[in-house]
Amino acid sequence: MLIPVILLSILQIINGKNVISLYADVFKDREFFKTTFPWIINNIGAEIQLDYYLLGSGRYSVPQMCALEELRDNPFLQAQYLKCEAEDYPSTFCLCEAGVDAEDFKTCVRHETHLASNAAARFLKLNLDTTPIFELGPKSTVFLQSDTWYLKKICTIFGDYPPLGCVKPFACNGTEEYVEFTDKRGIAQIDKECTLPTPVTPTTTTSVVAMSTTPEINP
Repeated sequence: MLIPVILLSILQIINGKNVISLYADVFKDREFFKTTFPWIINNIGAEIQLDYYLLGSGRYSVPQMCALEELRDNPFLQAQYLKCEAEDYPSTFCLCEAGVDAEDFKTCVRHETHLASNAAARFLKLNLDTTPIFELGPKSTVFLQSDTWYLKKICTIFGDYPPLGCVKPFACNGTEEYVEFTDKRGIAQIDKECTLPTPVTPTTTTSVVAMSTTPEINP
């Protein structure tokens, strides 16, 4: 499957992890977040840290970036949360399942609305009219490649010492093995159960028309 452009280059390393920036719109780039991104993270999530610059309306991008900041130290839960959002599950369920702290999340959403304008400004500086885009530095770019090439290009940042996920990645996106693997959700909650709302069943009202059994008498 061919998917939009990715911009790759070398940035910085924090706490021994390579820092990567991702520019995207979760609802515009649904397929990427439902399949490709979880696959990348399943392979090298323990080796990288991500900065997210999410586009689209701040009504949803700000809450998403707030949730991702709460999950900053765990890219696996970040990918699970974004996949949940892209699959149109209720946001409250996605937040609960990822283990996002409710009070910290609410504080961020109320006070960090600048996240939307910051993301838009950073995206404009790239001078690219497509998403998703990974930014690893200023020099290396790749366009319209298959899913495996996303991983291969990102793996170049590890030089001569690539992690196992680069050398022997999990089953590729689109295979039955991959679909079965990514449907297994991580556990981030043990003190409460995250439940989906019960669908409302529409009620039908039956109208009863009374019929007279008295024969009509003509004068």
